[in-house]
Amino acid sequence: MMIDGFATRDDETRAFSQEERSFARGELARGARAGDYVVGYSIARGGCGAVYMARHAQTGARVAIKVLHGTLAASPKMVRRFLREVEVVRLLNHPGIVAIHDAGELADGRPFYVMEHLDGVTLDVLLRQEGRLSPTQALELLEPICSALDAAHAAGIVHRDVKASNIFVTGGAPRSVKLLDFGIAKLMEPDAGASGFTTAGRAPGTLTIMAPEQILGGPIDARVDVYALGVLLHRLLTGKLPFYSPDATELLRQHLEEPPPRPSRRTPLPAALDAVVLRCLEKQPDLRFPSVMSFLGTLREAVGEPAPRLGSLPDLVADAIAIHVDLRARLDADEIDDLLAEEIGRVLDLAEERLRGAGLALVSMTGNEILAMRVLPCDAEGALRGRRGVIELAAALHDEIAIGTRAARPGARVHANLCLHAGPVAVRSTQSPEIVGGALARVGAWAPAEDVDELCATAEAVRGIDDLELSAGPPGLVLISACPGQISSPAPTLRSGPA
Repeated sequence: MMIDGFATRDDETRAFSQEERSFARGELARGARAGDYVVGYSIARGGCGAVYMARHAQTGARVAIKVLHGTLAASPKMVRRFLREVEVVRLLNHPGIVAIHDAGELADGRPFYVMEHLDGVTLDVLLRQEGRLSPTQALELLEPICSALDAAHAAGIVHRDVKASNIFVTGGAPRSVKLLDFGIAKLMEPDAGASGFTTAGRAPGTLTIMAPEQILGGPIDARVDVYALGVLLHRLLTGKLPFYSPDATELLRQHLEEPPPRPSRRTPLPAALDAVVLRCLEKQPDLRFPSVMSFLGTLREAVGEPAPRLGSLPDLVADAIAIHVDLRARLDADEIDDLLAEEIGRVLDLAEERLRGAGLALVSMTGNEILAMRVLPCDAEGALRGRRGVIELAAALHDEIAIGTRAARPGARVHANLCLHAGPVAVRSTQSPEIVGGALARVGAWAPAEDVDELCATAEAVRGIDDLELSAGPPGLVLISACPGQISSPAPTLRSGPA
């Protein structure tokens, strides 16, 4: 039996229609009304609510509407938190924070609020599209965010969730940056005492950015946002989070116990930027920057400070060849577990041993990547021999990893991309060259984004080496199918988990 288009219990076996499924999820249909606004299309859907593009019924002005999920609307606590976000944002009224115009309830009682509509993408999406940023670009993005946070802290509000997906970057010129989602912000309570921000109890947040005191449920203040800024700055500069594990318990342990990695271990950066990030990520709040503006001031100085030099020698430009080792868990693999993490670790250890043993400089290392380089002789013949030797090394390493990880077998859980490129780098000292930058270090510009089964290389890496068997690879790359002069691979030393 049907009532108003919906199935009743007399017709339980009938499949639900799209309209019914949307109704059950609390989704708003195109043309639905939310106060004085007409809903258009869905923009985003998160754990607590959904956001829609809408227009004012009379003026046609475009806005964004956030609606609390129906299942959460039954909880008075969640409704209070949702409405508190409106209170927080209206209290601040800052140009770096998305503006809220109106609030109300749908016919079914769910609360919603109306905010300015922004054209652009979140910083998280921008980083996934463009990779890591230069220090100057990172500073430009963080300046308006720090200004917004400073206003929030002055008003007695701690954001507690400063991350790339909560930062919106508009398109066009001039570009603006907005801080989003004050849904879990901590408002200063009337009886909070002189500290203003302090509250006790386990705080909500995002595990990848949470400060130790936030994890432990202790008192928190503005310095948890400083910690999150350190995590964000590390990601902006390196493209990677300072702490990460697929296991939540291990991730929390890293925040509580492990010293943070220096960004310069992952990409060439001045020591002054290392110092800024490491101070933000101190385990003890008292050791961090006392405010976001003191953090910003120090960051400005670090960005304007050149990389340290060895004595009075200037940086030199030299030709080099690079090997990029990029380990990936197959998308169709089982859920990441300890065995998979151990296997990735063993491959990285093997690659590091082989590359160091061959005398290459390890320019950057992360939890799944290694970038190694060798500076080439100045004469053409010596440079050609140097490139050939590194290609032979890469071919042997590629085969050894493939055998050890059973990469050639169906269902292999770890895939290794190995890619070669040759070009100029900036170095210090002519006695023991230290590689500090250059186009060769910008891996995202030449390494493949997709999985590649063969050893691959740029035209610059293989130019003039005639006895390689080459075939077309991804755009801008060739595949090295055979290397006649390949050095013999040692017996595989990897021990894989169960097949």
